[in-house]
Amino acid sequence: MKIEYISHNPGCRSLILVYAGWSTSPSLYQDIEITGWDVAVVYDYSDLSVDLSFLEGYNTVWLFAWSLGVRMAAASLPPEKITAAFAINGTLSPVSDTEGIPPKIYNGTADNLDERNLKKFQRRMTPDSDVYHRLFERDFTDGEVLSLKKQLYNIRDLAAPNAEIPWRRAYLGCDDRIFPFQNMERHWKHAGIQIVKTDGAHYLPLAEIVRSVIPDCGLIAKKFSKASDTYDSNATAQREIAGRLAAMLDSLPIPPRPKILEIGPGTGLFTRAYAGRLKPGTIDFVDIAPVQPMHLAETERYFCEDAEKWVRLAEEKYDCILSSSTIQWFANIPEFINNCSRLLRPGGVILMSGFTKGNLGELDSLRPSPIHYHSPEEYQKWFERNFYDTSVSTEEITLCFSSPRELMMHLKHTGVGGSAPSPGISPSALRAIDRITYRPIYISATKRK
Repeated sequence: MKIEYISHNPGCRSLILVYAGWSTSPSLYQDIEITGWDVAVVYDYSDLSVDLSFLEGYNTVWLFAWSLGVRMAAASLPPEKITAAFAINGTLSPVSDTEGIPPKIYNGTADNLDERNLKKFQRRMTPDSDVYHRLFERDFTDGEVLSLKKQLYNIRDLAAPNAEIPWRRAYLGCDDRIFPFQNMERHWKHAGIQIVKTDGAHYLPLAEIVRSVIPDCGLIAKKFSKASDTYDSNATAQREIAGRLAAMLDSLPIPPRPKILEIGPGTGLFTRAYAGRLKPGTIDFVDIAPVQPMHLAETERYFCEDAEKWVRLAEEKYDCILSSSTIQWFANIPEFINNCSRLLRPGGVILMSGFTKGNLGELDSLRPSPIHYHSPEEYQKWFERNFYDTSVSTEEITLCFSSPRELMMHLKHTGVGGSAPSPGISPSALRAIDRITYRPIYISATKRK
């Protein structure tokens, strides 16, 4: 296998790793770009060996595997290095009558592969001739055809994978003419992986999928900055969450005039709720968007940065770390929690809220890629690695709206629509929705002494 970087920035610790579809080259993935992330493509499966030592330089690796690349990723990657994985029109059993490409068709493709049949195959991957001519059409040498034939045999003859990649979601094209849709759906349902159905062909624009699922810090900052003037008057659920989170402080062992790190203070809803209780001596604020001065502590410092990166590099020590309605945006939550533990003094307290599975579920059918929220069990496991007295609880907060426009204005004025760019949701699409349900999760824990 070969590896080629699409973008490579010195010191970058986050990687988008693409396992390419068979017969495609890195040039097909040139438009994948997210601020703060490197992009690398693994391709050419004629040699099954691959040097993955470059992964050691990354804390966060999000895998996007397409077609036969799904099987190759499972065969070659160490699961412990993968933060999240997404399968696109492929399965872990690529040669199968029930969960992949039927063996008769797969073997016939390999045995009879020549330049003419290869071009026919690639045309079948695409939704129309325009996409084929624009992205795929080219001539192949005899050597390239022989190499691609060898790759098909290599993939077919792979032994079953020994380890589990942390697959989070499978994107399946209902019009796929390479992998039968029903076989892919059966495979991922059996594996218990969330399925996102699309109307697309075997080729799906990977850059759009990447942008829809990776938290784009720049876009998040832009959305919340734009909504800052209207946030407090519209953030009904967030205000309720901030109040309940602040009330939890009364039962936690926090010293007088504590030194506090607050992640994602935003407009200060939560800050104002806890400041009167704790009377902090120092607060360090870290937010991806600019924060207005709070004037609630003797010493205040403001850092307009990506919080995940900031906590990884910081050396300060704190009595408590606080955050309301923020943690769900992070790309590598377990690492973020580990770094927070490092910044706490022994016996220090962490108190956070976020959102869990089912949050704003009424909107999932209207989104091309529903937002992924982690379960309470996952948060419990991650916090218990570094903390004791870990408490995780959830609730539901339902907001009702008198019209689709009122709902749209709520989403717009609070900036909660997600980090992915979208064409917007029309009032007509919201006509059947008269309420939305927030599912906050509350987490408190104490660092081991």
